[in-house]
Amino acid sequence: MSTAPNVVLVIPCYNEARRIDLHAFKRALDAFPWLQLLFVDDGSTDETKALLERFSNAQPRARVLVLPTNKGKGEAVRLGLLEGANNSDICGFWDADLAAPLSELPQLLQVLTSTDGIEWVWGIRLRALGRTIERGYVRHYLGRLFATTSSLALGISAYDTQCGAKLFRSNDLLRAVISEPFTSSWLFDVEMLTRALDLRPNLMKSSMNTMIYEQPLQHWSHKDGSKVRATDFVAALLQLIAIKSRRAGTAVTINVNYAASIERPLSDEQ
Repeated sequence: MSTAPNVVLVIPCYNEARRIDLHAFKRALDAFPWLQLLFVDDGSTDETKALLERFSNAQPRARVLVLPTNKGKGEAVRLGLLEGANNSDICGFWDADLAAPLSELPQLLQVLTSTDGIEWVWGIRLRALGRTIERGYVRHYLGRLFATTSSLALGISAYDTQCGAKLFRSNDLLRAVISEPFTSSWLFDVEMLTRALDLRPNLMKSSMNTMIYEQPLQHWSHKDGSKVRATDFVAALLQLIAIKSRRAGTAVTINVNYAASIERPLSDEQ
């Protein structure tokens, strides 16, 4: 893009009053003039909604979408992206706890805006020399086990589908992928991948990297207060089976005439 893109970042929030760092979000708005924040209060029962509304009232480039009842992370992200995709060149979502600091945002944006054919950029937690990825060993290895299982089950080779730092081009593909609620509230990232494949039947597994880029994060640190428990990995495996079964039965029904709107079909040769 010849000019700075307009970026809307969706922040799903549920009972985050005690740990959300609004000062960090304010610093990001000051540092990145192209950034807009869309907080989604997912039916919080604490002071989250009031805190977010006070913050957005003081920040012209911050808004709050309030859900009257708790819908789950997947639906909060989906509704936020639906709104963000209509008001941006690029939209995405970021975990409210800032396990991935917002200083990681520019490198994801750089990949998306400077690489032809890339439509989605996903941050991944790759432990390597020169990077600071602070994650408990149990969570790390359970995460690797789940990533491997999902890759084998769905035939999609992705290193880390569940990292909460993702950007998307605000185009017809994204709007189609998020046009209907997800089967799983926690594995919606995986569903987004499978829906993209269903919507672009000529996009073969071997060429997924022509559309999606996994960008290793420089910094990621587990935050106390996470609502994900170790036992949720068992539930995640059951949800993965449900996603696979639904996809094997019938393709996701999308009420969007997407086929006619594809600008640049992808094939194995691209």
